[in-house]
Amino acid sequence: MTSDGMMNNEGEGSRGASDSSFVTSHWSLANAPCPFLPEIDRVYKATDINTLGSDRGPVFYETSLCYAQSQWRVGLPAQAMLQLNRALACCLKADEPVLHRWPLPYTAMAWIIQQRPEGQFIGNPRRHFQHLATRMVQPHKDLRTWRAWACWYLSKVLLPEEEHPADWKQIRQEGVVEPTFHQIREQLRALSPADDEAKWLEALAWAGFAIPQASGVTFELAGTEQLHGVHELAHAIWPRVYPGIISEAQIDYMLRLRYDLDMLRADHARGVRYALIRSGDQDFGFIAFEPRTNEDEAFLHKLYVLPEAAGQGIGAAALNWVSEQAAALALKRLRLFVNKRNVQAVRAYLRNGFLFDQDVITDIGDGFVMDDFVMVKHLEPVKGGL
Repeated sequence: MTSDGMMNNEGEGSRGASDSSFVTSHWSLANAPCPFLPEIDRVYKATDINTLGSDRGPVFYETSLCYAQSQWRVGLPAQAMLQLNRALACCLKADEPVLHRWPLPYTAMAWIIQQRPEGQFIGNPRRHFQHLATRMVQPHKDLRTWRAWACWYLSKVLLPEEEHPADWKQIRQEGVVEPTFHQIREQLRALSPADDEAKWLEALAWAGFAIPQASGVTFELAGTEQLHGVHELAHAIWPRVYPGIISEAQIDYMLRLRYDLDMLRADHARGVRYALIRSGDQDFGFIAFEPRTNEDEAFLHKLYVLPEAAGQGIGAAALNWVSEQAAALALKRLRLFVNKRNVQAVRAYLRNGFLFDQDVITDIGDGFVMDDFVMVKHLEPVKGGL
């Protein structure tokens, strides 16, 4: 077994031996056919693949799809997904006739993830594809890596993270940065000889996923008269993003502690710079950072965006903006604390170049603690000042 609980390809020989007890007229069928894979009239076995040797051409591709259908039909969705991995190892050109009959199996992958019956083992596809993408080998390493990330993204869209978490140990130890939708799309477009981008987008559309659209945003430094807007945004955002990360009692306590208007004014007076994140005439969030010139760094106190603005690149734009602000002050680092359970924020920081620095637990009073990662981004100072 692999570390993510899915059977590896080397284990297929023993599985194939057990399949030999089935004959065409006496299948032990558990599932109806996957409509995005070839129809089959028998149970496929490991020998069907092994007899092809080193071939990774059209015959191997179609046989892998048939094997995937077979494994699905006998109730082995995790094994079926591994056979789709095999099909995606093929580097076929778009004009291959087999691709017109059976396009790249992104939608088949999504269908199996979504349609698997209760009780049929699927492992953790999200972790499986993370490992696959970060441990890929030749041939066609780059293309196959981004195909694995594309399947990882399908898993991320379709499966709840609390049941199918990422491998955070690998992320921390190896510096893995999970790619964004736009990065995957760009790489598939650049590397694919077989229209991966279109087939992946079709799979996402089939899964009901709305393609994220980038929005232009501006950042308006807030004076004391605008801190009321920060106060209102915090009370709109926190009760929607923090349940499940900290308790409701702690949410209420921290809103009172950190977003009282007198506290915001005191922050502003001691040099914390607040900015409203704006698109058109609407405020979507806020950011607060504190230059600490004696330490050659800036501390990012707050960055919050309304949930309905997620996926539009607003958070990434805000991180770029504050990095530019700190660099223009000739500061060398940008430091922040982030709750360990706020995995979406951690991912955003990793993508923006932050690294794990240390773990801290802070007593914030009233019986509450914050269990945080400290993350640091090293900056390239620019000439001039703000």
